[in-house]
Amino acid sequence: MNYLGAVRSVTQDYKTHQVAEDYSGVHKSIVKMNGVGRVIKVVNRFVSHEDSINYTTFLQNQKNWWNGSVYVCTSITGKTVSMKPDELGGNQIWIETYYKNVKRVFHFAHLDEVMVKKGDFVTKETILGLQGNTGLVLSGKKESDVTYGTHVHLEIKDENDKYINPRNYANFQYETTYPTGSNEKNEEENQIHILVNQINIRKFPDEKSEDLGDVYYDEYYTIKEIVEKEEYIWYKIKTSTQIEGYVASKKGANWVEILMKKENYIPNNSSFLFLFEATKEDYYYIKLQAGDRLYLEKKG
Repeated sequence: MNYLGAVRSVTQDYKTHQVAEDYSGVHKSIVKMNGVGRVIKVVNRFVSHEDSINYTTFLQNQKNWWNGSVYVCTSITGKTVSMKPDELGGNQIWIETYYKNVKRVFHFAHLDEVMVKKGDFVTKETILGLQGNTGLVLSGKKESDVTYGTHVHLEIKDENDKYINPRNYANFQYETTYPTGSNEKNEEENQIHILVNQINIRKFPDEKSEDLGDVYYDEYYTIKEIVEKEEYIWYKIKTSTQIEGYVASKKGANWVEILMKKENYIPNNSSFLFLFEATKEDYYYIKLQAGDRLYLEKKG
């Protein structure tokens, strides 16, 4: 059956594995996902082994296999394989995505090669990496198995950081989305432009409020409301996937840029340029450039 963009079979299911599923297939075959997401972490520094190393066997023999710099291991087919101390999961990718507007984190491990980098926005057309056998694996494969332990390991965590069954995501029954902004300036709207790598979207304007997702560098979002508190200015936004919440900017820090919509000059030949109309009595924060002058027209 087709799993993760290539013909693979389940070698260890979620019920048996308890935290993930493993999918065997052709070594170095491509790995994809059904949907869109943002790469939040990558490990891509290990050379693919000639064969896989069984985790249980490793635990039983690691003291004898350690030579002071690497583990000189016996693989599942009897080959001698060298493994670095920090190579437990091998080459790996973590991707933040959303299913029905609920956060999911995909974790791919034991890849031969990773073909994306942290911060990349990926789609169903993106080749994430290649199937491999880096790291340690739980495998019952024998030498007669043409895959020699090579496989794709997929874990998925939900919005509460709990493991869930990845099967319907792996076989492309479920398609994921991602709460991106327009990534374009819209001069007809008051917007925030994200200047840092990542900021949480909170359900309420409070740093302890529920985490609904994240915004990322160089994204643009229309401002729905501004809430000023002692340490942060909170901007209410709504993403393209209908996630609505608050993004914080720490006072005195350069986390976001405020882009005010362009309006026509107000009538009666005034030189005042209309910038913003308050929807309620509140405190408002804007960033001014050197030489800018701020004029306030009070109605009524």
